[in-house]
Amino acid sequence: MRKVRLLFVGLLAGVGACSSDGGGGPQAEKDDDFPLMQIAGMAPLPPMGWNSWNKFQCNINEDFIKRTADAMVSTGMRDAGYKYINIDDCWSIENATRDANGALQPDPLRFPNGIKAIADYVHGLDLKLGIYGDRGSETCGHRAGSGGSEMTDAKTFADWGVDYLKYDNCPDPGPNPGPTIQPQYQAMRDALDKVDRPIVYSICAWSFYEWANTMGNLQRTTSDIRNEWASIVANLKTNQAVAAYAGPNHWNDPDMLEVGNSDNGAGLVTDVENQSHFALWAIASAPLIAGNNLFDVNMSDATKATLTNKEVIAINQDAMGLQGVRIWEDGMQSLWGKPLNANGTRAAVLFNEGPDAVDMTVKFTDLGLAPGKATVRDLQAQADRGSFMDAFTTSVASHGTATLKIVGNEPPRPKGSAFLSDNTPIYAANALGPVERDTNNGATAAGDGTAIKIRGQTFDKGLGTAAPSAIIYRLGGKCSKFTATVGVDDATNGMGSVRFQVLADGEMLFDSMNLNGTSPAMSVDVSLTGKRRLKLLVSNADDGTAQDRASWGDAKVECDP
Repeated sequence: MRKVRLLFVGLLAGVGACSSDGGGGPQAEKDDDFPLMQIAGMAPLPPMGWNSWNKFQCNINEDFIKRTADAMVSTGMRDAGYKYINIDDCWSIENATRDANGALQPDPLRFPNGIKAIADYVHGLDLKLGIYGDRGSETCGHRAGSGGSEMTDAKTFADWGVDYLKYDNCPDPGPNPGPTIQPQYQAMRDALDKVDRPIVYSICAWSFYEWANTMGNLQRTTSDIRNEWASIVANLKTNQAVAAYAGPNHWNDPDMLEVGNSDNGAGLVTDVENQSHFALWAIASAPLIAGNNLFDVNMSDATKATLTNKEVIAINQDAMGLQGVRIWEDGMQSLWGKPLNANGTRAAVLFNEGPDAVDMTVKFTDLGLAPGKATVRDLQAQADRGSFMDAFTTSVASHGTATLKIVGNEPPRPKGSAFLSDNTPIYAANALGPVERDTNNGATAAGDGTAIKIRGQTFDKGLGTAAPSAIIYRLGGKCSKFTATVGVDDATNGMGSVRFQVLADGEMLFDSMNLNGTSPAMSVDVSLTGKRRLKLLVSNADDGTAQDRASWGDAKVECDP
């Protein structure tokens, strides 16, 4: 039986159908578009679970996996939302050995009762089982890979009751591997689609590829994480550049959590740094896959409190499905934020990379809220901080974070004949610095662009982006038309290649297909009648980012007054 796989490209997230319920923000406009209904699929929310590799690598066996599943229940992690018990490499026989029928073989010394017995045990605890595989002929640990045996292995995984497949990238593909490895990952995608069991597909290709965004349910965006503060921060920042691609069923994955892997004297990462690691993965809508020792005797109270903080987890599991973005950076301090699925509600993380505690301020307008009063809740402390006018200031420890839920007012919707650059989006993700208003995108600093110019035509108004980018405006069902002139900006001197798309409430209204730095400008003129949310998207047509400056000249909506 072939399953119907619901495919939502990550770029389409956050623009789906909405319920008719009202929002919860103060003085909410009745025409607002929150909350959003949950999108279906195998991974509508970022997966949460545990994986054996970061802490234990090949030191695994049947008893240990079962006891870890028990611990996920007893520690409260299952009740906090963790579902998957994922067995990484080294579960099968060494030296790439298969049985006489060509099937994968569990190591009989490590897993004497086979993988199905573990799946049954895990399912009996209301959890799910994940397994590890590889696109090549051998895994990174020199067990049998699935290259050339994808259909056989997909059927084996389904017969065992596997719910999640992490698919690795050995042997090392070398430089510029994308075109070489894509068919191998696609072969397993096709095989999983043909088996009679839904299996989450985690593409672990050690770097981001645009094709992986539409192929997997989550895709690695970084190199392997290490239990070191510098590695955690590096992966966070690498993942940030592709925020526009994340969404339901296609999550960006900056690699698994290292929270708790310094417990019991390892001392590599502090409790404060672990808390920051978790908060920043949460706001980035990253999969929350723990990798520490879950047994109570080995897990500190601080680690347990961090991993089971349901209020921080809630911003990760929010149904809007948007990856939080770095809104500003000032030296060693930065603000990260994203809209949540309720009227006037935003999540914010103030992050201090510096060596000393500092006071940090979040302005509510930085989060896409209207000026004025808003309430603030500290999610790490699980405490209300009160009501504040226009901004909130708090002390943030060295390498620490303040994780906040802020409820205020949505910005006014566009009215009349309105240039979008004169209106406030509720969300803006951009590869290089902020989306620019009325200039092209220069580099990483705000305001570093020049006049928008496409094939010799200059535009006084518009939006300047660097692919990938995603910008969302609320319309409240009050607008009738969107128009713009789009193309690779002349600032690239004929270089770059991008793709423009316009969506409203999940419906594709315009698709430029691939444009390069010499392609003629294209006109956009689409109806917005009855639409509540407009999303402007630009993707990298060739998986590269160099010179991918994409401008929306004269981007304008026609709306009710």
